[in-house]
Amino acid sequence: MNTPKPMKRLLALRVIEEEREETELRKQRQLRQACMEALQAAEKRTALAVRALHTALESGDRAEAISAEMALACGPLERHRLQRRLTQLDAFVEMASGAWQRSRLRRLQMETLVQQGETRFRREAQTREQKALDGWFLLSRPNGFAMRPDESFQREVSSSAERNGTAHAESVQE
Repeated sequence: MNTPKPMKRLLALRVIEEEREETELRKQRQLRQACMEALQAAEKRTALAVRALHTALESGDRAEAISAEMALACGPLERHRLQRRLTQLDAFVEMASGAWQRSRLRRLQMETLVQQGETRFRREAQTREQKALDGWFLLSRPNGFAMRPDESFQREVSSSAERNGTAHAESVQE
């Protein structure tokens, strides 16, 4: 409703921060996925090179066999490089996930504070409105008894009890 603007601005910043962290997490996951796909492709190339080598050896095609052996020799280097990169990307994904979770928590906390502020504001507005209505009602009573709006209901009961002659407890002071 009418929450202070700084709190709403801070909430908007928290939302932006969470979205930024979520985007970073998505980017890191995509990079990791691309690396995993490259690793799978390297493994497929190795399997194809093994088949090509066996086929070349069976057919006696020496040039094809040398080419397949070169591909097999490069395979472990490529896989090792991709596995190291995958390990790095796993760490990046983990850090990005933690950052996103922390930013989400901060946004949820700020949302709670804003909601509490709005609830408090509504409650205070309702109380002010009710006091105004009570004051108007008491001032417009037909029996002529008027009470100031800042007086409490308890005081009205005490005053009317005295006029009616009904007994009520008084505090005893020594």
